Amino acid sequence: MTEPTTCRQCGTCCRKGGPALNRDDLALVRQGYIRHDQLLTIRQGERGYNPATGRLEPVPVELLKIRGQGSGWTCLFFAEANNGCTIYAHRPATCRILKCWQPEALLATIYQNTLRRADLINPNDPILAEIDRHERACPGKEFTELLADTDRDSLARLTEMVRADLAIRGEVAHKVGISLEMEFFLFGRPLFKQLTGSGLECVEEGGRISLQRNSPRPQVGEGSKDMFGMQNSRLPK
Repeated sequence: MTEPTTCRQCGTCCRKGGPALNRDDLALVRQGYIRHDQLLTIRQGERGYNPATGRLEPVPVELLKIRGQGSGWTCLFFAEANNGCTIYAHRPATCRILKCWQPEALLATIYQNTLRRADLINPNDPILAEIDRHERACPGKEFTELLADTDRDSLARLTEMVRADLAIRGEVAHKVGISLEMEFFLFGRPLFKQLTGSGLECVEEGGRISLQRNSPRPQVGEGSKDMFGMQNSRLPK
């Protein structure tokens, strides 16, 4: 079979996930082609999919990705009807660079020159203080490290962070009235949604959140497809 040398508009790349934004995309957000509530934050230190290695790994920098559709990976701006991009003329730099038949140029840009939440928020906006409070209470790097070694003390600290994560989200949502979509931009993925493959699960008993051990599940599979997508609830079911 002949290898492709041009885009066939098959939609495969778009179905694998929305792109991460870099500083070349700042104008797209400022001009309204991409809204804050259409973005998902992957916080520094949290697990994210690395296309260069094909693995879920701690990300070394904060990433802003275009959300998926529903709970899946497919880019929010992908139109299934015609395998097209609804913002093609104003698509992010990553999409412009991408050549599925020659991925080296794209892979070289991973984690380079990335946009952060602070780049898209007015420096005087009080929401930055809430983001900072969340980062101090629920650091992504510590959470990922504790998931790798869940002894008794680690389990207690993980439980503390999951509770703090939900509490801060709830307080800010009540005080400011943000949508769930905006919450995912401001605070990233809820920590309880990042337990996939850890052997832990989040349960609610008597109105109080707890973590308990469960049988481990594969890190990459049906259960991890919402890593970059939207979730349906702020609380575990």
